[in-house]
Amino acid sequence: MKQPTVVPITALTGFLGSGKTTLLGQILNNPHGYKIGVVVNDYGDINIDAELVKEQSDDLLELTNGCMCCTLDSLDLDEAIEQFTHPSSPVDYIVIEASGLAEPADLTAVLRRACGDHARLDAVVAVLDAANYDSNPDSIKLAKEQVEHGDFVIINKADLVDQKRLRQAQDFVNGINSRTRSIVTEQARVDVRLLLDQEMHDHDKNISHQSDDGHHSHQHVHDHYSTFSFEPNQPLDPARFQRFVNQQIPTNLYRAKGFVDFGTKGEGRKYLFHQVGRRAELSWDEWGASTPKTRLVFIGRDLSKAQIEALLQDCIDPSPSTAIRQPLIVPRRS
Repeated sequence: MKQPTVVPITALTGFLGSGKTTLLGQILNNPHGYKIGVVVNDYGDINIDAELVKEQSDDLLELTNGCMCCTLDSLDLDEAIEQFTHPSSPVDYIVIEASGLAEPADLTAVLRRACGDHARLDAVVAVLDAANYDSNPDSIKLAKEQVEHGDFVIINKADLVDQKRLRQAQDFVNGINSRTRSIVTEQARVDVRLLLDQEMHDHDKNISHQSDDGHHSHQHVHDHYSTFSFEPNQPLDPARFQRFVNQQIPTNLYRAKGFVDFGTKGEGRKYLFHQVGRRAELSWDEWGASTPKTRLVFIGRDLSKAQIEALLQDCIDPSPSTAIRQPLIVPRRS
């Protein structure tokens, strides 16, 4: 497809663990006729989401260690868009996955400004976790703002809730923004043509929380959040890690994700770990050309890094060469 004069941009928002990266994978793996450039912004110092997307996109730029709505709003995003809209770039569409803690109003303002003359904001797509959108005050606050400023809302994880809960999520969306388009999904499966180049964004709509210079003038949710990574050089013990996940994760740890190396006890496989609230999932894949190594990121409010790191250190396998009695039974990554 020939690159248009102005490259459209779709931005994905949603609280921690809502399914933004899963939706991004759906966009990249389904036919649409575009050569998509991807920008992935992660709050942690390890961009796990970008690692998951790399195998699906040759045109990927990572923004780490902050939220796109503020600390990254001056240069990094501008440079990413400039790179993708350069006449020599094959990219004719840009999809941006924002951090799960990005403030929607400020993010929209930053995106509008960063578009310049060679890009346009086509849509802001909000992903709502039907199971967890109201799990804590921060998730409720950001969910309200994401729906308010969203041009399209995906009510995700319908497979994890009953019909009553699903109706509550739908009423939540309609009560905030009855004019926005929405769809209910499982694992963010959607006809991606509904999200791309639909000219959904209302550029005349007033954006709240914005000062005259386009920057934020209020306190951000992520000001109260902390993140840290765990990258041991030794494999983890499956039983010890399972105990940590099931019994020891503190309630103020809202999101954890990454890759786990269980060594020979994990049959040499690469394990993908996701935790959202109290729900945790583990699936496996192959390491491929990458070196087996545990790389985990933890995000929460007022976390005690020392306490969690001590628990994680106890998960390191003291006898990695000892055979496991029963193999791990987890699904392969789909």
